[in-house]
Amino acid sequence: MEYSNHILIVDDVQENIHLLGIMLQKRGFTVTACTSGTDALDKVGIQLPDLILLDISMPEMDGFEVTRRLKSSAMTRDIPIIFLTAFTDKKRIVEGFELGGVDYITKPYNAPELFARLKTHLELKHTKDLLLQRNQELQEANDQLYQLNMDKDELLGIVAHDLKSPLSAIRGIADALVNDDTLPDTVRQEFQQTILDTSDRMFSLIGELLNANAIERGGVVFTKRPVSVSETMREIVHQYSKQAESKSLAFNLAIENTAIAYTDDFALHQICENFVSNALKYSPAEKAILIRVATQEHTANGQAAHQMVRVEVQDQGPGLSEEDQLKLFGKFMRLSARPTAGEHSTGLGLSIVKKLAEAMGARIGCNSTLGNGATFFLEIPSATPEQVAEMSITA
Repeated sequence: MEYSNHILIVDDVQENIHLLGIMLQKRGFTVTACTSGTDALDKVGIQLPDLILLDISMPEMDGFEVTRRLKSSAMTRDIPIIFLTAFTDKKRIVEGFELGGVDYITKPYNAPELFARLKTHLELKHTKDLLLQRNQELQEANDQLYQLNMDKDELLGIVAHDLKSPLSAIRGIADALVNDDTLPDTVRQEFQQTILDTSDRMFSLIGELLNANAIERGGVVFTKRPVSVSETMREIVHQYSKQAESKSLAFNLAIENTAIAYTDDFALHQICENFVSNALKYSPAEKAILIRVATQEHTANGQAAHQMVRVEVQDQGPGLSEEDQLKLFGKFMRLSARPTAGEHSTGLGLSIVKKLAEAMGARIGCNSTLGNGATFFLEIPSATPEQVAEMSITA
């Protein structure tokens, strides 16, 4: 690892700065200089040097006061300070050490001694910086391992709960099918359908766990292209029409047919499908789910306006408490609101959706008040006319 060797010289005598600066620059050091304690504090605030050569005797603010101020700040307290002094008074020298100075050099300077001391203290500082960096990296790695361990424990709990129960049910039903010859055909058909439905639910859970793992490992590759959001939403609505009918739910569509986003088709479908699936889970019978797709002007942080496609899925379910909204997109989170027909929920869906949205440069969120349903939204950059035209040419 290469280090900078930036030295700040602080001396009220310009000739001393000039002489010392030339000596240091010839040896390859980067030099900044100033002639007062106040100026030194200002310069350190702009750029931290690797070491300070600090004259003790200066008007207005002497070197000891500069040291006090530097050592009182967490940002500057670790900068090594070598005092420059014409004094040989041991008490003054000891006072400098007590304030936090690491060494002193008497005037006039002995060049070999000066450079030997500079080299020693710079190496000590760089070693200390390296140790601090390694400690920080180790702490971050330890935090990640701790979080992974927590996730593993939570994952095992989910697997134990959400797979053990359906597996037990499947085993019981299979046992009856194999060993009970008196079962009527209608019951056998019901049992067989239950096995299929339960297996689908277990595969769904495993799929969500694998998706979450792949996204976190960076194993999902996104390919952006112009995508018709309106077609995507209509496909999803058609896909879930039977499920909506079974719960006596209706879809109300307000879809702009020309809404085209520049995004990843797979990620878009996953996010929108999650919105619709959740709306069906948490909506009571005889209600409607409103789906909107529209192109809008969007501005943020003073940037020029640009086109965004906004997708909204609004249900008439129980809504979300403030506490639920805070943990809504967290991993393995179970909300107080429960599916209205006992549907399965792993607590992973919205966490995956959030990561997908972030990875594809989209914005996701939810607006809800308890007792008044919830509206989940997705905002994605629109495809430009040039992107649409290019896609048409290559298609």
